[in-house]
Amino acid sequence: MGITSDKYMYFDILYSLASADGRGEALFGDSIELEGSFVSRSLLGDNYPSYYIEFPLLGKPCFDILTVYDKVRPGSRFEEGAGYGYQEMFDWFSGLPEGHGASCALEMDTGSGETERAGVYLQQRGRRDLVAPFLESVNESSRIGSYLRVLEDLPDGMPASYVGLFPGREGTPLRIGGYMDSRFVRKASDDISRLEDAFRRVGFRHYDRSMLDMCRSFLSVSPSADFQFDIYPDGSLGDVFGLSLSFNEVLPGKSAECMNNGFGKEIMTMIQDWGLSDDRWKMIAGAPMGKSITIKETDGREVHLGFAIRLNYAKIKFKAGMPVSSKFYLILQAAELNK
Repeated sequence: MGITSDKYMYFDILYSLASADGRGEALFGDSIELEGSFVSRSLLGDNYPSYYIEFPLLGKPCFDILTVYDKVRPGSRFEEGAGYGYQEMFDWFSGLPEGHGASCALEMDTGSGETERAGVYLQQRGRRDLVAPFLESVNESSRIGSYLRVLEDLPDGMPASYVGLFPGREGTPLRIGGYMDSRFVRKASDDISRLEDAFRRVGFRHYDRSMLDMCRSFLSVSPSADFQFDIYPDGSLGDVFGLSLSFNEVLPGKSAECMNNGFGKEIMTMIQDWGLSDDRWKMIAGAPMGKSITIKETDGREVHLGFAIRLNYAKIKFKAGMPVSSKFYLILQAAELNK
């Protein structure tokens, strides 16, 4: 079961909407020339994937992309030359029973210059029983124990929700991430020792008081947050910690208000004040939208489509206790409205 070339057109429409009014040049640079090939090679089956695009807030504009599937029909096959060698992973994913609630993705990290090897990602959303078969499907069964060890050591309020691996990165770290619930965020913003305790429990030692104070400042503003650690092949945690500040609660119609006058402006101003962003973040407010259009596919069928672009996260990367970079994430989605 292949996929029609029309699915690529849907991404092209979404990207055109996201990059309108000068945003493409200011936020994304010329990465689309590389990402276009990735999108066509990551299409599978007859479901519409979501696209998560991430772009730096300082330095040369560019973007990386995840093609995320919530569902894949059994028997779906990548076209010849596509899939980056991960057909087995999607064969496993497509066989999960209805209502599994997980997502599976391919990622292209063009910011590092990589264009031929894709990263893989599973959002298990609390289903720890999916971790082992996922890692087995990408020939990484030796990493199962170290991932589950860190998962077990995380405190209440910081559940592990996803696992990712990018073979092209130095040391091939296994990423473990999850979501700080709103209660944990409130408590940590009052007493940052709660986050420090989480670091100690999982064995993360690469932080200092300044980093904790910065995290507390961000958590005092953000409604909820996401965390990331890197696990190396020997089971140790790397010196990188990712703190992502959530905008998922913001509807597209409220995005401009959030970024221009609400908590989004507070977060982005703090990021800029710490020297991790320039003014380009002010253009993000114009990207979110929701609209429907009718198009005619190559087979002559009229299709009513809904398109949405939403705010996702602002992410700060700490390395050895120092804030070294920031990125912003947008979600691009399309769906047939007449199914």
